[in-house]
Amino acid sequence: MEVFSDSSEEVEGVIEENENIDDDDDNILSSEENDISDEIEEELDRNIEVAGRTWKYIAQKQRKTRAADCIRKEKGLTEKSKDIESILDCFFLFISDEIFEIIVKFTNQRAKEIISKYNETHEDNLFKSWQDVDVTEIRGFFAILILSGRFREAKENPVNLWTSTNISLSRPIYQACMSRNRYCDILRFLRFDDISTRTERISLDKLAPIRDVVDNFTKNCRDSYCPSAFGTIDEQLVSYRGRCPFKVYIPSKPGKYGIKIWTLCDATTVYCCNLEVYLGKKGGSAEQNQGPRVVKTLANHWYGSGRNITTDNFFTDLTLAEERLKEKLTLIGTMRKNRKDLPKSLLDIKSRAVYSSDFLFTRDLTLVSYVTKPKKFVILLSSTHHEHDIADENEKFKPDIILAYNKTKSGVDVLDKLVREYSCKRNTRRWPLRLFLNLIDIACYNAFVLWTIKNPEWHSDSSITYRRKIFLQDLGMELARTQIERRVKKIEEDGRGFTNLVTTAIESTGRKIRKTCKDDTPSQGTKRGRCRICRGSDNKHSKRCDKCNQFVCSQHSQSITVKQTTCTYCAKDEDGEPS
Repeated sequence: MEVFSDSSEEVEGVIEENENIDDDDDNILSSEENDISDEIEEELDRNIEVAGRTWKYIAQKQRKTRAADCIRKEKGLTEKSKDIESILDCFFLFISDEIFEIIVKFTNQRAKEIISKYNETHEDNLFKSWQDVDVTEIRGFFAILILSGRFREAKENPVNLWTSTNISLSRPIYQACMSRNRYCDILRFLRFDDISTRTERISLDKLAPIRDVVDNFTKNCRDSYCPSAFGTIDEQLVSYRGRCPFKVYIPSKPGKYGIKIWTLCDATTVYCCNLEVYLGKKGGSAEQNQGPRVVKTLANHWYGSGRNITTDNFFTDLTLAEERLKEKLTLIGTMRKNRKDLPKSLLDIKSRAVYSSDFLFTRDLTLVSYVTKPKKFVILLSSTHHEHDIADENEKFKPDIILAYNKTKSGVDVLDKLVREYSCKRNTRRWPLRLFLNLIDIACYNAFVLWTIKNPEWHSDSSITYRRKIFLQDLGMELARTQIERRVKKIEEDGRGFTNLVTTAIESTGRKIRKTCKDDTPSQGTKRGRCRICRGSDNKHSKRCDKCNQFVCSQHSQSITVKQTTCTYCAKDEDGEPS
């Protein structure tokens, strides 16, 4: 027992000594950790002064929600567009009556001027007199443009669209709406301004040949839709290789040469909210700070709304982000690495791992440098994010700023792709016409967005591509309807003759033709004639309808009695069916 007690005392002594040693080690480790943490805190608390701004490694806590982060209007229709009832109403919100009046006025003026000059110098071969166009005929003209874009026939020669040699290869709607020569004449003389005063106006404004139409169109786009919380500003290129004082070359775009348009669109629906045509250098010198100026101009009507704007490195600027915050707008965008007001610490990536991120903060702005590949990195600016938020491994540890940018950056590019998919743009040497046809394409897409918002159940079981096809077809048919009805009345009331090809095309649209003019009734002395219903047939028949006294074949006639015969048109009228 004594021996055991001695050994236990020895063990207890060893344990006490070990405990003392562990306590000393813990004290040493805790002191070292405190020293390291103090060094980290000192490093993080160190401020970076660049161009009058103080950048910190730790974000300042936001005590309350900023006014710039509060959305004041939900996306949807506005007071101007909330009462739309048809597809035509959607389209006329953008191509308004004022635009139609401009086109009708100056198209007729230019046509008469050219024809009169031609007739003065060509007395032996006079040009036919010009028949003035009106709004109804211009709508029919637009219908052909839109339908040719829908069926991807916009660049086809009109001879092929109005072919009479093989009816199966043509579309009857073109024949039903207007003749090929009339279509070509309208396309040739289409104008948007007074050419007699253009020289004086174009010295002050390069866009003078179409300025009134563009301004009216952009105003309609701004007033017809309330966008979502995110918008995108970028450039759109209208491909064009003819003569134009502000034609540009952008190798990254599909068309490479053309007219550049600064565009603001909704990042969610890709609705075109505003646009500005780039007019080149002013006074022979390049514009300074063009990117920030474009953002201010396009987003001017968004001030105070709390929305966010996504831009690329051409537009993004620290001063721009600070100024937009005062107008209750936030900004997300990539930044160029050669900017002088950018902290140099974000550019040093030699010792950084792939997928690593470095953050710098001011009171309102956040900069992040993200390494995408070895020796490759990207810098983004945000006035919305104020945390070190980083995604998981599946997203390659990307910061939330990059994820938000990737989600909203492609709005204008998607719009450009969509309008090129079913474009009505034809080959032309006149840049105002080329630009106007692009406005028609944008108007069709904007109208489609409004129509689907107003009628979410419309073909809801179909894909968005199929819904857009149906929308363009319905829009083209509705635009052509009044023009087709006018031609039918000329046949039915005035007795104006059309070829069998035209009447067959008109009836293929669902509008039946009934001739009631007495002048078209065959005289009693005529023994044989063509059937009034058969189209494209030259066979003669002796049988007449006892109601309308027109010749009719046995296929389109009914025997009431042994001596009485009626055609199928008159039979339908008796049964109460529409003709």
